[in-house]
Amino acid sequence: MEALIHDLLPLLRRQASRILGQDAEDAVQTACLKLLRTSESWLSHPNPVAYAVRTVTTAAYDMSRRQRRDTPVDEVPDHAHPGDALAQREARWEVRRLLSAVPRKQAAAIFLVDVQDYTIDRAAAVLGVHRGTVSRARTHGLRTMREMVGPVGTG
Repeated sequence: MEALIHDLLPLLRRQASRILGQDAEDAVQTACLKLLRTSESWLSHPNPVAYAVRTVTTAAYDMSRRQRRDTPVDEVPDHAHPGDALAQREARWEVRRLLSAVPRKQAAAIFLVDVQDYTIDRAAAVLGVHRGTVSRARTHGLRTMREMVGPVGTG
């Protein structure tokens, strides 16, 4: 299979460079990885060469679309502003990090009540436990998370 990919590389590079120009190598690498992952489908296809060319074409068009959507910025800000996409993404990462540090039942209670805005009763129904269990799990989990973060507002 690797020999077949090796033989197809010049063809794949030409096809990708028609679409992307000089940035074609990334599309070729992406296509080769996909071909290796889906080797059964690829090799059982009636025309594996056409399958490979279509794969690199799709990868090149996807890269081209992503490049068009990218907007250049003069400089990356040191701190994100509230409501900014970067701030929101960092906040989601921090929530995931903190939730992964508490036991699963506590994380589930915090996620449903504080992130998804469920009521305690609705979260209890979803989890199949008593509302007091959700309330206690949430309280203990939030306490643990606050200890991990430390005092807020000092900096």
